[in-house]
Amino acid sequence: MTTAEKPDASKLTVTALESGIEYEDLRSAPDEPLLIQVVGIWPDILAELSQKFEVDLEDLQDLQDLDERPRLQIEDKFIMIVLRVPVDLERAEREYSTNPIGIFSNGRDIIIIQNAEIPLRKNRLKGVLKRTTTVSGAIYNIWEIVIHSFETTLDIVEATINETEDRILREIYPSQLDRFFQLSRDAIFMEAALKSNMKVLRRMKRLQSFGHLLLDEDRLEELEVDLQQQMELSAIYRELIDNAMKEYDSIVGHNLNTVMKTLTSISLLVSVPTLIASIYGMNVGLPLANDPLAFVVVLVTSFIITAPLLVFLRVRGLV
Repeated sequence: MTTAEKPDASKLTVTALESGIEYEDLRSAPDEPLLIQVVGIWPDILAELSQKFEVDLEDLQDLQDLDERPRLQIEDKFIMIVLRVPVDLERAEREYSTNPIGIFSNGRDIIIIQNAEIPLRKNRLKGVLKRTTTVSGAIYNIWEIVIHSFETTLDIVEATINETEDRILREIYPSQLDRFFQLSRDAIFMEAALKSNMKVLRRMKRLQSFGHLLLDEDRLEELEVDLQQQMELSAIYRELIDNAMKEYDSIVGHNLNTVMKTLTSISLLVSVPTLIASIYGMNVGLPLANDPLAFVVVLVTSFIITAPLLVFLRVRGLV
C-alpha cells in the first residue's frame, strides 16, 4: 500500500537507520535496519508490519485501543513499550486527554505506532529521531519527544489558567468557563499518564538490558529527571486549577451576597410607599379623603419617609 492509497489521517514513514534515506513504503525499503513511523493506525499496515518483523499482530492492534495503559513487554523476538502522550488541547472535539504510543523493536529495527501527531513546540526533535542511527538511540529520542510533548501541553495549560484567572476577576460569570472545566480534567489525566510513563521508565532502568538491546543508564537517568520535572509541573498546574476554581466559587458567592443585599434594600425602600398607597386604597373613611390635594400630600409624605431611609442604606453601603 502506497502513501497515496492510505487515508488522509494516516501516514507511514520508512527510514534506513544507517543511511538516513527515506523510502515510500515497506516494499521498497532494503534489507537493512529500519525506523518505521506510523501515524494513524489502519489494519493493512499492522498486518504487513507483523509479517515482516515477526511482531504479534494482537500486540500491534492493542494500540488501536485509546485506553491502552503504559507498559514494558519483553517477548522472545521483540520488545514492546507502550507510553501515553497528550493530545492537542486546542482541538475542541476530543474524547481523550492522552492517547497511547507504541514502540516495538526486534533489536535490529524499530517501529513507532501512534494514533495522532504528537503536539510539539520543538519540531527539531522529530528531525533528530530521523537522523538516529541505532535502535537504542531512537528509544532515547522517543522518550525525549514524549517528555517534551507534556512540556508543550503543560505550557498551554499554564496559559489557559492565567487567562481564565484574569477573566474570573473581571466577570461575574466568566465566558468559556466550560473549557476551564475540561482543562481540569485534562490535567488529571496527564498527571496519571506521566506517573504511568515513569513506572515504565524505571522498569527499563532496572532491567537496563532486555531483548537484544543494551541501554545507557546515564541516558535513562537524564530522562527520569526530565520526566520527574514534568510530573511536578503537572501537579503544580492541577493545584493552580483547583485554586482558581475555589476562587471562582468564592467570587460567585460574594457577588450573590451583594446582589441579595441590594435586592433586600430595594424591597425595603419600595415597601414604605407601597404601605401608604395600600392604606389609602382602602374603602373606609381616611384623613384627607375629600381634600383635592390628598394625592400630592400622600406622595410628599412617602418621599419624606423614604428619603432618610435611602440615605441610611447608602451610608451603610447596602444600595
